[in-house]
Amino acid sequence: MDWNNDGKLDLIAGDTRGNVTLFLNVGTPQQPRFAAGIPVQAAGKVITAKSHPGTDTYSKLHVADLNGDGVKDLLIGYSTSVLFFRGEPAAAGMQFAAPVPLSIPALPFRPSPYVVDLDEDGTQDLVLGTEEEGVVFYRNIGTNQVPRLAKGVKLDLKVPKAEAGYRWRIDVTDWNNDGKKDLLVGTFYGTSKKSGGHIWLFLGK
Repeated sequence: MDWNNDGKLDLIAGDTRGNVTLFLNVGTPQQPRFAAGIPVQAAGKVITAKSHPGTDTYSKLHVADLNGDGVKDLLIGYSTSVLFFRGEPAAAGMQFAAPVPLSIPALPFRPSPYVVDLDEDGTQDLVLGTEEEGVVFYRNIGTNQVPRLAKGVKLDLKVPKAEAGYRWRIDVTDWNNDGKKDLLVGTFYGTSKKSGGHIWLFLGK
């Protein structure tokens, strides 16, 4: 994500306390180097737990143009909601309005949102990683300007049960440059004896 339109990719991150922090790339596109973190604001308030209606801990986020107006928006998944922070035109950097909750049928606990036209019908869909296990696809049956989400469908992802873990976090990319959307999933596992995680790659067919 290029926050300040300088041609370099920057980093934005959530955390367990509900904060959203921006790390600007002060290096180069080829050799990124990140400055100290800056708290991200919306409607003049720093985004953190309880800073806006609906915000709480475990902020999981994605920057994308959800409403098709050409300006990047911010989506944040919390415990029981996904909040939409509409992007507003700004002279430098990104600027966000106060959040509104997205209407999502049967929302899973602690969702991790990702906006992508997964079914390639020209409208942006919503894909959610889940806290327990799995990824849920919500097809947009409305428009980009007025999205309306169908009932979620859990994607059929083949992962060994013993290694499935939890806290599924996702990214959609063309991993092998074949023109198809692939899915990257990061998971965490923990027992009384050991803990760790996996990154799973699911190639598009």
